Amino acid sequence: MGTTRRAEMVGEACLPLDLSQDLSQWQCPFPVKVAVLCAGVTSLDVCRKNPENTELVNVRSLTTLARNLASQGAFVIFLSTNQVFDGSVAFRHEDDAYCPVTEYGRQKARAEQEIARLGNAAVIVRFTKILGPGQPLFAEWAKEMKRGHTIHPFSDMYFAPVPLSCAVSVLGLVSDRLLSGILQVSASTDLSYADAAFMGAEIMGVRKDLVQPVQAREKLGLSEPIPGNTTLNIDRIRSHLGIEPPDVRWTIQTAFLNPKALGGFPQD
Repeated sequence: MGTTRRAEMVGEACLPLDLSQDLSQWQCPFPVKVAVLCAGVTSLDVCRKNPENTELVNVRSLTTLARNLASQGAFVIFLSTNQVFDGSVAFRHEDDAYCPVTEYGRQKARAEQEIARLGNAAVIVRFTKILGPGQPLFAEWAKEMKRGHTIHPFSDMYFAPVPLSCAVSVLGLVSDRLLSGILQVSASTDLSYADAAFMGAEIMGVRKDLVQPVQAREKLGLSEPIPGNTTLNIDRIRSHLGIEPPDVRWTIQTAFLNPKALGGFPQD
């Protein structure tokens, strides 16, 4: 069962829910055992430019929703991010002090602190970058390079990608076992988007000079710092769930050659 803020999507499998509205009186119309909170404004740029509006969605509404669901007996799974840290240190632990440097990271840190108050009725699952079949960036890069066109990935923006299938597996196991506290899901290596593009060119057998990196700070005019490390310590999902995210090279190769497999779907 899902939720949507789009009226045309409301139906038997989708409840109406708009996080930009007052949710203090919102109640789920039927009992729920587990609720996964995965909605929100995730664009760093949008959060930076509209801090008040995005804070309403990402902090006040989501934490109100979490409390309402927990009061109805639901176990709440809150999806969070490595952005709650500043990226100065690799493999941050779950109990490391918050040190966000982006508005989005500050909002997620505040939401985490509120949801942690629910105790054993909730878990916070921090993810690094999740790549799924619907990720257009790598498909567009592949198409352009196959045509002999140049691409311009960022050399100063880093990520530690995990496939969507891994993220879903983690959430499924957490739902079954009702683990509370904080869990972290991350690849074992950081790489820049330029590194990923060069890897893609090699995988596809096209000329590497089609990859012409640019600086995100200059191209986007960013004022916020760009984290140099996005990896998180994953000892807890190893020990509690027996999960090890795939190697970064597999994830990048799959994103270029068979993106459906990132979601656990077979190749066409």
